[in-house]
Amino acid sequence: MGKYGSFPGGGMGNMQNLMRQAQKMQAELQKKQEEAASTEFEVSAGGGAVTVKATGAKEIREILIKPEVVDPDDVEMLQDLVLTAVNEALRKADDMMNDGLSGFNLPGFM
Repeated sequence: MGKYGSFPGGGMGNMQNLMRQAQKMQAELQKKQEEAASTEFEVSAGGGAVTVKATGAKEIREILIKPEVVDPDDVEMLQDLVLTAVNEALRKADDMMNDGLSGFNLPGFM
């Protein structure tokens, strides 16, 4: 074992190879994150009464509300439906990003 420990397979050549692999993985990860961020999806609440369209980057693109669910005497229900749909859209965005990150483990680092 040398002054700074030993690398399996030995030497600086192996370290350079690890650096190249890490750079390649970083580029692949960035590409997957960009793909996930630009992906759009749709989430509904209340049996389709409220629909939220969002991206993997957690950007809400559109909120659609069916006219029959707008009841001035029950605004709280509409608020709950919008809140539920938006929160589910944000969860889906997180899941999409996490799926894009899965499989990017560097041996010995995670």
